[in-house]
Amino acid sequence: MRTAAILLRRVILLLAIALAPAGAVFAQETIRLANSSDARDLYQQAEILLADGRTFNAYELLRSYEPDLAGDPYFDYLLGVASLDSGRTGEAILNLQRAAAAAPDFAGARLELARAYYESGEYSEARLMFVALLGENPPPAVHDAIRGYINAIDSRSQAAPSQFSPYGEFFAGHDNNANGSTDDQQFLGFALSPENQATKSSFFEVAGGFDWSLPRTSGFGWLLGARASYRENPNADFVDSGIVSGLSGANWRGAAFFGRAAINAYVASRDGDANENYAGIDLLLGRNLNDRWDLSFAVRSGTLRYDDSIQVLDVNRSIVTVMTSYRIAPRARLSFEVIGGSDSEQENGSPYGNSKFGGRVALATPIGEASTLFASAGSLTSDYDGLFFGAAREDQQTSALLQLEYRNVWVDGLTLAPRLRYVDNKSDVDLYTYDRTEIGLLIRWTPK
Repeated sequence: MRTAAILLRRVILLLAIALAPAGAVFAQETIRLANSSDARDLYQQAEILLADGRTFNAYELLRSYEPDLAGDPYFDYLLGVASLDSGRTGEAILNLQRAAAAAPDFAGARLELARAYYESGEYSEARLMFVALLGENPPPAVHDAIRGYINAIDSRSQAAPSQFSPYGEFFAGHDNNANGSTDDQQFLGFALSPENQATKSSFFEVAGGFDWSLPRTSGFGWLLGARASYRENPNADFVDSGIVSGLSGANWRGAAFFGRAAINAYVASRDGDANENYAGIDLLLGRNLNDRWDLSFAVRSGTLRYDDSIQVLDVNRSIVTVMTSYRIAPRARLSFEVIGGSDSEQENGSPYGNSKFGGRVALATPIGEASTLFASAGSLTSDYDGLFFGAAREDQQTSALLQLEYRNVWVDGLTLAPRLRYVDNKSDVDLYTYDRTEIGLLIRWTPK
């Protein structure tokens, strides 16, 4: 791909102007930022060195001015190109990310950033950006060069081996309401048993499983996964629980569309008795609107069943989600979801059928080379069909999650993730009103 890289470098400024009027404005603004003759001369020298292929010289020249000019998008762009072509891929990505974030309409910076991702082996990120740039009608020569990169990525994907990723986890912490129950001691004049009152407890959870991807073509692959976990609550052992789950499906990706179909199931036990199981299908269809925005539509439908003593809880569940995702930076996403659905009761007279509606916002962003911040907040309203103790019931549940993930701590494959989770469930029926705060540390081991 070296010939394509040289071609891209020589026409990069032409592309920035050709793709959008804002590109021309950006080019003028960056020249104004370099309001000294020394800076203008520096940029011209760097352009000449890069065009002649003397990338090491260009890098050394620009690097000496970094303390003074870093933050100027055009300087960051030139330093990024020089870093990339002199073999400093990680440095190039950081510089080009700064340039692209400061001037989103500067197609040249985004194009070189896509190339940097390609060189670093982050092919999915590179392909997304290349495809988005193709949709902006670049000049023919650049179009052909970009297409060459996409073809190279697809060819590499065709030969990609399957990936089997086993893992083990240990999660420990404190839960101020392990059984998710009310703080009240009485309901309708009757004293509640301790098992129906909020109970604080430490907890310990162990889990293990695997994820297995089996690519078959550049845009299609099979997925398999399984997981088993057990959670113990020393001060609330009546809600000790175990879950075994599995998934089998496939995903696909085209030039702009992507999708997934999977069958998933689980069996859960509480206090030693296997009393809950679920089996269903998940379908997702999405589209990359551009290199920043994605839109997807998902459907989850399945059967939720309990043992004979509590089969009044049996429902058929259907959930529909519409999500839009914004790529703040190449590795940072902000997502917005709208959720709707229903539980259809299966036993005559059961009050547990309901309709659901809500939403969620989530953020995933790197905060270093090997750490990521995850945060989410959402609300879900469930309007029940039947009466509970003679009263209509509607629950509104608000939840939030904050997690920091530190990868490759001490050794490769070891992840530490402190987590804080909060749930507040308000209900027209006081028995189902509760709040819950869980704080803990997750340790995950993934053999390399």
